[in-house]
Amino acid sequence: MTICSLVVQTKPDHIHSVNQSLTSMDGIEIHSQNKQGKLAITIDHPSREYCSKAMTDITRINGVMSTSLIFEYQEDQDDF
Repeated sequence: MTICSLVVQTKPDHIHSVNQSLTSMDGIEIHSQNKQGKLAITIDHPSREYCSKAMTDITRINGVMSTSLIFEYQEDQDDF
């Protein structure tokens, strides 16, 4: 299991379309946003590779200016 939290900075006039793109992606939850286009999101998925790819995919969404990884947690299910 991997959980990542990110801040995604969008162009303010693209925040709605970016929101739609993010919510269509597996494992992504938007926790907050502001009028300046900043979103706080998490990616929660069993695969670390998926999370890495999702972070790259987010940077390619039209209207996204930057992403910042804030936190990453990884846990191997085999350890239990």
